[in-house]
Amino acid sequence: MHRHTETIRRYALHARLLWRAAPVHSVLNLLLVVASAATVTFGIVATGQLVGTLPAAVKAGVGSAAADRAWLWLAAAAAAYILAPLIHAVHSAVTQVVSARYLRLVFGMVADVGTAPYGIAHLEDPEVAGRLDAVKRAMRDWTFVTGVDETWNLLANRLTGAGSLIVVATWNWWAALLAAGSYALLAKVFVAWIGTIFDDLLEATGNQRRQASYVRDLMTGAPAAKELRLFGMADWLVHRYSTAWRDAMTVVWRNRYHNLRPILVACAIMLIVNAGVFALLARDASAGTVSLASLVTLVQALLALEAFGPLGDNQSALARNTSATTMLIAVRDRLGLPDLPPPSRTEAVEPTEPVAGTPDLSPVTRGRGAEIDLRDVTFHYPTRDEPTVERLSLHIPAGQSVAVVGVNGAGKSTLIKLLCGLYPPDAGTIRIDGGDPSADEATRNRVAVIFQDFVRYHLPLRDNVGFGAHERHEDDAVLAKALDDAGGTTLPDRLEHGWDTVLSAEYAGGTDLSGGQWQRVALARALAAVAGGAGVLVLDEPTAALDVRAEAALFDRFLDVTQGMTTLLVSHRLSSVRHADRIVVIGPTNDPTRTTGTGIIEDGSHEELMAAGGAYARMFSLQASRFAAAGSSETVDQR
Repeated sequence: MHRHTETIRRYALHARLLWRAAPVHSVLNLLLVVASAATVTFGIVATGQLVGTLPAAVKAGVGSAAADRAWLWLAAAAAAYILAPLIHAVHSAVTQVVSARYLRLVFGMVADVGTAPYGIAHLEDPEVAGRLDAVKRAMRDWTFVTGVDETWNLLANRLTGAGSLIVVATWNWWAALLAAGSYALLAKVFVAWIGTIFDDLLEATGNQRRQASYVRDLMTGAPAAKELRLFGMADWLVHRYSTAWRDAMTVVWRNRYHNLRPILVACAIMLIVNAGVFALLARDASAGTVSLASLVTLVQALLALEAFGPLGDNQSALARNTSATTMLIAVRDRLGLPDLPPPSRTEAVEPTEPVAGTPDLSPVTRGRGAEIDLRDVTFHYPTRDEPTVERLSLHIPAGQSVAVVGVNGAGKSTLIKLLCGLYPPDAGTIRIDGGDPSADEATRNRVAVIFQDFVRYHLPLRDNVGFGAHERHEDDAVLAKALDDAGGTTLPDRLEHGWDTVLSAEYAGGTDLSGGQWQRVALARALAAVAGGAGVLVLDEPTAALDVRAEAALFDRFLDVTQGMTTLLVSHRLSSVRHADRIVVIGPTNDPTRTTGTGIIEDGSHEELMAAGGAYARMFSLQASRFAAAGSSETVDQR
């Protein structure tokens, strides 16, 4: 009963998605399906009547009343068989429209899961990530798309079966119900069986299949190819893949064979019932209580009752579809998203025209520095028991450049994520110009960051820079100024298609950039964000791959072109941040009241901290001495 109820719930959800995606076309398709089923049923009746009138027509001859009746039923049968494919052709065209809009809706719902909740904690939750990955893989399978198309064919078959049921009932109502019921029983058991298989593929095998897919991609992709060959990992990976895949599929195979027994029983019942019904029909025909016309009609109708049974790949595809969408809805519910997005989310939004008279401001003069205030902020990751940041307080006036330094694991990058609103703090408050970045989109737009692992988008240079500029990402003047300030003035001229060159060698006409060029593109993206209203610019160790001299030059340039903005620099190389207005050192505080024992231990300018001779001075001198001992030409300046 639970499985039957679940099946009904899934079909109801499927109907809601179809209605939301394409209400008018769905209604039109429904009418076409009804017309198709009625035409097929009428064709069955007309064929039987035609066969029934032929003996009398042949005997009476051409021009007789019997011959006229035969010609009439021939015309009716021909009309039915001609009309059926015409209806199907129109139905197929409408189905394509419905499917396209349905897929756009569902793909948008998946995108919502990844982007609508602003924070990123849910994407790092293994359960949510596993379910989302399972849904995405299911949607890439051909059966998911086929399931949308076959919805209407399945409905047409069921309605044709209903028409045939009415025809058979005119002869014997209880025999009609028995025959249709035997097929329906088999269909119910089959749907439960196939639904369990697809649920297992999505639920029980999620982690193992993800692991198997990861190992498969390692073996067949370019990123790991060098190490795979160098370390002789091929045999080990093949074994690991087969083991992970076998573990993943064990549950599916077990349930698949265990649940075959009810299907075999249902098949036996269907065969026995239908054999009895046909024997009963043969008896009545022999007794003369069923005419030749009725016999031909009833045989066709009894065979058409198969429409109540399982419908093979078509039904499997629909089961695959509904299983994936049900899991998608479950993930959305867990994240507090509505089951279905508002209608406006499914409609194309026309870009707004710029307001007349708006001044064309350059990317570094439009924004203004923002004030940052953190008070007693505590935060811990869900996978860790101890807080990464505990009772941290920090005030940064608008327009000040601040460097955040400290030992690994002190919470520097976590602090940046909190400022971006990617995580809400467990306790305390974070305010940027009085706004909460974890709750207010306008406040979040005031922060632009270059992370250490910044994204190298396989998109044109224009987009790679313009993404930072929000609504002004198509403004050539903004993009050119940002790239110039980042030291990449000549980059578009070196590319084959200039600003429209795709930054990936995987695409025709595309090209990859060197590490230094990518650094400048990422810096330009952050500088362009000022044109979108950013007031805080952050460099979170994005230059770790550069040498000391290159990193120091980039940081100095960043500070130069962002004067008047609030800037945060995070780096392990203290020589690169010494020109910041202020340096904040995070590290052990020896405070017994703190769980982590970390906090702000020093705060001041480079000169002040060096004169104090504390932790910063020791770390700076240690780094400087290492370069001096190595005879590096890039020895840091201790001034």
